[in-house]
Amino acid sequence: MEKRQQLIWDLEKSFRTTFRMFRKEINHLFEDELTGMEFTYLKFIMEKKQVMTSMLSQEFNVATSHVTAVTDRLVKRNLVTRKRAETDRRVIYLCITEDGEKLVETLVEKKHKYMEGKFKSLTDDEMEHLLQLFCKING
Repeated sequence: MEKRQQLIWDLEKSFRTTFRMFRKEINHLFEDELTGMEFTYLKFIMEKKQVMTSMLSQEFNVATSHVTAVTDRLVKRNLVTRKRAETDRRVIYLCITEDGEKLVETLVEKKHKYMEGKFKSLTDDEMEHLLQLFCKING
């Protein structure tokens, strides 16, 4: 195998391992409160103020039935409410509750502290370089 192909394979494996580790550790960090997916949806709803299930489905490239199952759990825990549109009663929006906002803020802080710990061994210059490399890959 030529060197460049080996490097690409090694990078791909490293990306997979790193992001799997992040996802696993963040899920463990949140496990008493939310799953990673519940957090992701809740944070998205908070940022957009109100969303339709189909919007979450499109944004995260998952089936509407999956979104419905996740948001049902959020509604049961009083983190999200469903609100009918005034102009078209068939349209239902998901809106975050005050409890949901508080939980997102708490978990964002937990996640921030976790990420600080993960990157503490890197210098500012190394982090800037890594960020530049990611930006270069993302175009």
